Amino acid sequence: MDSIRFVLAYLTVFILGIFAVMGIESILFGPLTPKLIFAAILFAAPLVLVGATAAEIYYGFSKNATRARFLLYGLIYGFLATILTISIVRVGPLGITLLISLFGGVIGAALASIFYRLRGGSTNSGKAAR
Repeated sequence: MDSIRFVLAYLTVFILGIFAVMGIESILFGPLTPKLIFAAILFAAPLVLVGATAAEIYYGFSKNATRARFLLYGLIYGFLATILTISIVRVGPLGITLLISLFGGVIGAALASIFYRLRGGSTNSGKAAR
């Protein structure tokens, strides 16, 4: 049952992450084209894979896994991942980059909260608690 929860949490966050990246792309570049949709998938896939793996490790092996910590770490991860990605693409001035990165951080926090809830949402669920 625990592996089913992980797969469900990962796939949900993966699909929502792709839509979130498409939303950020539509803010930055206007109407979505097939090229932008494909780019969203290529950007979201490794970001969600790394984020979900880190979340699973933290959830599974920490006695301190709480929703508040997941929100904080998701915010930090989303902000840093977005700022890194946007700075590579160089889409605009620093202010726009920071605002979009803050939006990416909020999305990361929301995805982290969803992941935490789908994984069981309990500090006693991880392997470290057993």
